Amino acid sequence: MQYLERIRRSAAASWYAIGGDHAGPVERYVLSTAGSREVCNRPELLGVAFNLTLQQSMATALVTAPFRPLLEEHPEDKVCVVNFLRGGLNFELRQALHTAYGFNRHSSAFMSSQRYREDGRWHVKEDMYRKLDVPPDAVLVMGDVVATGVTMENGLQVVIDHIASIGSSVRALVFFTIGCHKAEKVLANIDARLRAAFPNYERTVLVYLEAKFSLVDSKTELRIGIPGTDLVRRGGLLSPELEGSQYGRPAFLLERCSIYDAGSRAFDIPCYARDVVEYWEQVLGFAEEGWTLAEALRERWPEGGALDKEAFLAARATQWKGVGDAFLDDLYHRQRAFFRGEGAGSSAALAALCRERIARLRDVGGLAGVAS
Repeated sequence: MQYLERIRRSAAASWYAIGGDHAGPVERYVLSTAGSREVCNRPELLGVAFNLTLQQSMATALVTAPFRPLLEEHPEDKVCVVNFLRGGLNFELRQALHTAYGFNRHSSAFMSSQRYREDGRWHVKEDMYRKLDVPPDAVLVMGDVVATGVTMENGLQVVIDHIASIGSSVRALVFFTIGCHKAEKVLANIDARLRAAFPNYERTVLVYLEAKFSLVDSKTELRIGIPGTDLVRRGGLLSPELEGSQYGRPAFLLERCSIYDAGSRAFDIPCYARDVVEYWEQVLGFAEEGWTLAEALRERWPEGGALDKEAFLAARATQWKGVGDAFLDDLYHRQRAFFRGEGAGSSAALAALCRERIARLRDVGGLAGVAS
């Protein structure tokens, strides 16, 4: 079993080390900030506003990181931001490094990458655009959404091949993600290859924003979910702050995915908005057939139906280390009130929520007046 151990907390950010099962050479953290919680809770945060929110979260992450000296004390012209297009651009790490440390001479590398599914397996295409000028003794800094890990693994292998071919080298890799366990699996293999290829290689660092989410697969018991794509909270390892925030509004917990498609969320707004609207239209259909708000919430967060305080506190004590009793007591009462809220047993309440979400997303996505 894995757990989170709080190692640093401030008004700006909370850092947790991941302990327990599957420990290895990759340093694993979960980071919570106000901005990254907004990204995971509010899909209507899109376009440039989405990019700017992630950029601020990344700047906060770099300022507060337990591994800050690895970056700040390395020569800035040997720090290189590697972007897998388009997803990597969303993290705005080039600007975040400037905001956090004043860097101005750090470099950037770019590579196109698009995954597709064929015969039940994920593959990569459109990966021929490459601008991979990487300085020697580089610290690579990256950010991307990781679901299956196919894009991540293919891209990193290409980058390592190129660095070796030009006689350059790598000192460390820092990877930020909204993602799942696949990121660790890929980075464990990449760490081994980097250590073999570059004798001075030191560290691989993985930072999950808000949670180590679960990836929907064919066995996931959800009415609506896209296998190999959707990152969900059910079965995940959430930061205490994200769990606390999800009881703010039912919609936060009911979203199909914690990020949806990050590329279209930033750069193709109508496509992204239609995707999210179509999900809520599906939920509305179930509500009109009698599915209640409480049933929908329990599907996405099954433990919400178990309101025994002793069991709740015991489970959190196992999952989170270093989190105070006062926070846990408050969280229990918030969860209890949330799942027993007014109208929770009503399908009309779920239908009303769906119509509200559809109207809001059509408005911010520029779909008002456009037929579904």
